[in-house]
Amino acid sequence: MSVEQVVLDKKLIFTVTAGRTGTSYLTKLLEAVPTVSAHHEPKPNYVDVLRRVQSNPYMAYDFLFKQKIPAIRECPGEVYAETSHLICKGFIEPMIRMGLRPALIILRRPPREVAWSYILRDCVPAWSTLGIAYLLDPRDPGVMPLLRWETASAYQLCFWYALEMERRQRHYAKLAEDLGLPVFDVTNRELNDWLIFSEMLDTLDLPITDKIRRAHAAISKKHHNQNPKQMDLPIDDSLATQEEDIWDAVSHYEPFLRDHVTHRYATLSQAA
Repeated sequence: MSVEQVVLDKKLIFTVTAGRTGTSYLTKLLEAVPTVSAHHEPKPNYVDVLRRVQSNPYMAYDFLFKQKIPAIRECPGEVYAETSHLICKGFIEPMIRMGLRPALIILRRPPREVAWSYILRDCVPAWSTLGIAYLLDPRDPGVMPLLRWETASAYQLCFWYALEMERRQRHYAKLAEDLGLPVFDVTNRELNDWLIFSEMLDTLDLPITDKIRRAHAAISKKHHNQNPKQMDLPIDDSLATQEEDIWDAVSHYEPFLRDHVTHRYATLSQAA
């Protein structure tokens, strides 16, 4: 298949994230930067073709060329930023083949918190209507295998999804490095820290001003896109037991993923 090359007179910024990680919050922060046109999950939405793209990657090119890129062109501003968690599910490689070179924000949250947030939204890979529409699941080509996924609990499927997205974050961080693209790794909690947020702005070659700092402080005081259902994480070992089964299953294919995840969030805990 020949790939049409695309030229945009805008800088592009996309997120590689599992969702439920502070994407709405990040959008508000980026909206405070005068040069940036920031969007969360605008139309045309990747979800319209996401399921079909998993089995037919060529559909991503058609969607990007005919729908998404024309919509981006129409947006004002020198920089277009989109914080959707769907972009890294089959659309980044097509963008690169089309000649685009986006900056990437690796936006993360501890896998247990991601999984629990999806449970509270009844959004479960391969099970619920929302989960099937928006999330990757073990049946999709190119994902981290999960043997006997049919016997997994709803929480285990959500935890597997969170680990699959951690795996993708490692992949896309390496891809950005290989291509010389700006990339910044940050957690939802770290976004609250002005010094870290300003470091992100610097990495993305965006302005840093007192006005943006004041906007950051005001935005960071608010809650964004909270779950309508609120329930604290269980304090017993029930989740840990379920997680061990998933860790054991995926370690056959990604033996170093656990060390990477443990180290990243241990560092977060120490910083907190």
